[in-house]
Amino acid sequence: MPTSLMRNRKPVPANKISIGVVLRDFRLGGSERVAIGLANCWSMLGFPVTVFVGRAEGDMQDLLHPGITVHNAALSPHIPDGKLGDKTAHAAEQYFYAHPVKACYVPGNGHWPVARRLARLPLPLRPVIVTQVSSPIFKKGRKAIGQWLYNMRMRFLLRYSDHVVTISQLLARNTRTVLRRNDINVIPLPVVWDPQPPRPVPTGTQEILAAGRLVPIKGFDLLIQAIALVKQHIPTIHLTICGKGPEHANLTELIRKLGLQSNVTLQGYVSCIRPWLDRSRLFVLSSYAESYAAVLVEALAAGRQTISTDCTPAVEDLLQNPDTGAVVPVGDAPALAEAILRTLKTSPPSCTYLANLVRSFHLTSGANRYLSLMSRYRYDPVPN
Repeated sequence: MPTSLMRNRKPVPANKISIGVVLRDFRLGGSERVAIGLANCWSMLGFPVTVFVGRAEGDMQDLLHPGITVHNAALSPHIPDGKLGDKTAHAAEQYFYAHPVKACYVPGNGHWPVARRLARLPLPLRPVIVTQVSSPIFKKGRKAIGQWLYNMRMRFLLRYSDHVVTISQLLARNTRTVLRRNDINVIPLPVVWDPQPPRPVPTGTQEILAAGRLVPIKGFDLLIQAIALVKQHIPTIHLTICGKGPEHANLTELIRKLGLQSNVTLQGYVSCIRPWLDRSRLFVLSSYAESYAAVLVEALAAGRQTISTDCTPAVEDLLQNPDTGAVVPVGDAPALAEAILRTLKTSPPSCTYLANLVRSFHLTSGANRYLSLMSRYRYDPVPN
């Protein structure tokens, strides 16, 4: 370590568990939103929390609790996304050497390099490392050599994580297989921030909600095409898409081309989609690929049925009951339109019933379970 950092070392208070959270940036993303929710909850419970961010771009910084310390590494905006995780990990190692914390939460697959870097810190500076596995390990279409390389990288980066947490039993089984360790924890994704009671669907509404970054993988073009098909049967159908991103101009043009200016609204970024869910009949996820798709949990917690493409392992956990919604093939606009029409023709189930299905995903429950892991080490520091 540089001598300048050694001079600036600060001891961890013996009577408190100080917590670090490392993010690449504050752009809208499922893992980032979960991390911010956990950080807020820990801070409100009285724990000192530091959020270390590679570069402070994105709107989600405004969601942070005012008691949280934020350190911006101010990494170059020219660093591509594919390398931002590694650069953030290197900077985080230096920062937490000078400003040690008792435990550190590493959110999601894209942040795994952080776990390996922090494991290099010497005791007593090395934190308890709690690393989340949030995305599928075995992906359809990945070649054997690609899967082997992925497995090797995962073992290398997570080998010295004190605790590895997955978000489903299936993901836990796969993680045990790759890491060759049995102490894999399962904590449902803590995405329900505000456990306010769900509201009944407004009478007669034909409002549909979607949310996410406006990027190609989200399939919003597919959803807009599906709405054009639904409009042939329900002329007053309306879709609101919450989110912003580089596809805004292309989607606006597609809306104009299909004559849907009165049927589709691009709302832009919103900090919380709950008010829009309360006004909606159902939620639609049209992505080509997702990790766990926390937004499906949010929709059900608000008491809304959901329709999703088969893009995420979350559909196996959340949408097997016909009352919760429907699953359609990826990339199939007619199938998406048919599922929307079929759902709108039926009466919505009890909003309380749907909300109760995802009670284990509440933020407070997840935050407390993570805290229970943060008090004990499993590994010594990684040899340099």
